[in-house]
Amino acid sequence: MAKERHPKDGLKKQKTNTALAHIKTADFWANSALFQTAILAYNTLRWMALCSRNKILQRWEATTIRTFLIRMAGKWTTGARQQKLRVPKRMLYNAQWKAWVAVAET
Repeated sequence: MAKERHPKDGLKKQKTNTALAHIKTADFWANSALFQTAILAYNTLRWMALCSRNKILQRWEATTIRTFLIRMAGKWTTGARQQKLRVPKRMLYNAQWKAWVAVAET
């Protein structure tokens, strides 16, 4: 039998994955805009992970994806009005990187 999920579980997960507890502005509308932007970014990350059809990416949380993308060694190149990120061919999580890029290119 599947475990029942409480409606607040999703919000708690999003608060921890988007650092929403650290929003400290005095203006209600600024807080609202920051909250909505953070939720949009979280949902976009989850959507891209689902579209990649990569089981490992689908299990990763938003913090793991951000850490993975930030710690990636690469070289940013520009030319012919295009910008590219060149990454080593032999790197950790190469299959996940290719799945992530494939979603972005479609």
